[in-house]
Amino acid sequence: MDAPRKEISSGRNPAIQRFRDAAAGALGGAMLAEGVRLVREALDAGLPVLEAALSPRCSDAALRERLQQQARSFLEVTDEVLGRMSALETPQGVAVLLAIPDAPEAKLLQGDLAPLVVVAAGLRDPGNLGALLRTAEAAGATGVLTMQGGADPFRDKAVRGSMGSVFRLPVRHGLDAAGVVEFARRHRLQVVVADGGGEVPFTQADLRKPLLLVVGAEAAGVPPELLRAAAQRVRIPLRPPVESLNVAVAAGVLLFEAQRQRG
Repeated sequence: MDAPRKEISSGRNPAIQRFRDAAAGALGGAMLAEGVRLVREALDAGLPVLEAALSPRCSDAALRERLQQQARSFLEVTDEVLGRMSALETPQGVAVLLAIPDAPEAKLLQGDLAPLVVVAAGLRDPGNLGALLRTAEAAGATGVLTMQGGADPFRDKAVRGSMGSVFRLPVRHGLDAAGVVEFARRHRLQVVVADGGGEVPFTQADLRKPLLLVVGAEAAGVPPELLRAAAQRVRIPLRPPVESLNVAVAAGVLLFEAQRQRG
C-alpha cells in the first residue's frame, strides 16, 4: 500500500527540521540516508523507512515507486526544500529517515562459533568510523561496538562513509571501557588490542579464537582498561618515518589477517 503523499514547498515545514535533526543524531531512533545508491542500499537491507523526501532532481522512477510503497510517509518537495533538508553540498533529490536497527548482544555474535567483534575506541572522525564499518563488514566481522566519546555511527557522515554497511552489520553505540571488558568476559571473547607498541607482530598473533578486536584513534589510542584486559597487544610493523596508519587501514590489515587464519 502506498504511503500518503504530501507536497511541500515551504521552507518552514517542520519536516526540514526532522531531517536536520536526524543528520545530527538528534532524532531519537532515526538516521538520515541520502542519494540514490545509499537509499537503495537501505531498502535492500530491509530497514523501515520512516519518511522519504523526493524532489524533481531525482529521476529514478523505480526508486520513487519503491519508496512510495515502503515509506510510512512520502513527501514531494521542491529542490530548494530538499536542499534545506540535506546534509550534502549537492543533493541528489532523495533523502530518507530510517529506523536505526536494534543490535542486541546476541546479534553482534551472529551465532558464530568464533565471533569477531570490532571495538572502535575513541574514534571521533565520523568518516573514519564509517570506513571502519565498511572494512569490518568486508572482512567478515560479526559486529561492531563503538564507545562513548567517539563518533556516532548513525550520524550522516558515518552513514555515508560506511556506504551502506551500517544498514547490515550489527552496530551498538555508547559502551564505556568497563562495559566493553564485561561484554568480552560475558561472551568469552579474547581481547586483542591494536597497539603500535605491541609485543606481537600481527602475522604472529593468533586471531582464530572468539575475538574482540580493539582499535583506537591515532592520537588518543586505546583506553588503559582495555590495554590491561588484552590477551594480545598486536602491532603492524611500519617502515620509518611512518609512525601510524589510518584506523580503518590498520583495522583492515588485522581483520583480513584474521580472515586468512580462519580459512
